[in-house]
Amino acid sequence: MKKLNISFQILGSLLIAFLFTGCDTDSDPPKTELTISSVRINGSNLGNDMSNVPLDGSIEIAFSSTLNSEGFTEAFSFSDFQGEAIYDISLTSAGSKAVISYTGLNPNSPYTLSINTMAMGSNGEALSTQFSRSFTTTEAEETKTPCTSATEECIQQLEITEGLSFQFYSTFEIVSDNNYVWEEIEEVIFSVHGQNRDADNYFGYMTNAVGATGKLENSLVISPNFKEEANASSGELFWGSSWRTGADSGNSGNNISSFSVLDIIIDYLSDQEKFPNLKKITIAGHSSGAAFAQHYAIVNTSESNHPDYEFRYVVANNQYFYYPDGKRYNESTSEFYTPTDCTGYNYWPYGFEFAPAYVDGITQEDLLQLQISRNTVYLLGANDTQTEGTLNTTDCAAILLGSNRLERGRNIFTYFETFYSAENNHHKIEVEGVGHDASAMFSSDEFKQFISSD
Repeated sequence: MKKLNISFQILGSLLIAFLFTGCDTDSDPPKTELTISSVRINGSNLGNDMSNVPLDGSIEIAFSSTLNSEGFTEAFSFSDFQGEAIYDISLTSAGSKAVISYTGLNPNSPYTLSINTMAMGSNGEALSTQFSRSFTTTEAEETKTPCTSATEECIQQLEITEGLSFQFYSTFEIVSDNNYVWEEIEEVIFSVHGQNRDADNYFGYMTNAVGATGKLENSLVISPNFKEEANASSGELFWGSSWRTGADSGNSGNNISSFSVLDIIIDYLSDQEKFPNLKKITIAGHSSGAAFAQHYAIVNTSESNHPDYEFRYVVANNQYFYYPDGKRYNESTSEFYTPTDCTGYNYWPYGFEFAPAYVDGITQEDLLQLQISRNTVYLLGANDTQTEGTLNTTDCAAILLGSNRLERGRNIFTYFETFYSAENNHHKIEVEGVGHDASAMFSSDEFKQFISSD
């Protein structure tokens, strides 16, 4: 009987040991294999030996379960023969997708990204085999340096009509390099010369101003050259002195308004395939160039034809202003009145009568609405008060505009503030200490602040 009891005791102990072993909850379950469901680079599937991969971008790798950030970072590598690439890693999609944002890859270089079999899942999961992808980057992107020298190197020539072309200074070779996509250009600034037709000087004034704001790489500066006949070569357009108010060219058999030239250049720049990021167009002129800017602002068709662009017009120290009706400002009484003793004071460029052919088909009321609505800035030198020299103090129509250039600018602004205060899109900026000086006006803090503004 003792032996039987001992046997039962041994059997019971074995049974208890077996039961405890079978119910052990502390033992680890088999590890789950981590898998990759997709690999994309810049939105496209990343296949092995892919080519022309951009030098900056992102890679997205989707996994079957949540990742451990430190584990993935340790398991991941991304390099070429010169060493590890520059990149940042972030996790999205509840931690199951790794996003690798990279920058500054070497051009035309083979790269390999790999993930080893270290544990990197949140529960210790790992890839069963090492993963890798190889690709080759694109060629180095061509970069353009702005031309600012006002020499032959900066001159571009555009055909305006069959057999006749027009020259202008330009910071980029937008015509001669017909294959380049000008992605960097966001704004074009036209710098219109005065009566001396010194487009080279006005190109320098504007490139200096834009350069001082740090926007030269993203701005296209153009200085049109409205040549007189004596300086025009065969096959070039030329104009008399009325180029500044939209007159037709003097070429035999070709009547091309100076305003049409700007329209054609703007049409050329509106090619979205060549200038995909252009957003803003500024036409700035000083003295006779300011007369061009003010009259072009009123009558041009470009702004209506290209509503996606923001247009701005800078009228600096102008002496010839267009008024939409017969009212003029009396500086002695500070009131507007209708003159009765000056025949022709409403003739173009002072008023609507005898407007150039460019204006045909546009009514006086149409011009009024355009003039009210267009973003016009009167940039006035506070010292531009001389009544001698080139200021027209002979014609009664000019005298009625004001006693000097400063007052003529103030008076036209006062007109729109008086009669269309709630509607007009006009602004006045006065530059202290500056007279009739294009270089000083465009290099002023006031102008540089204006062209820097959004």
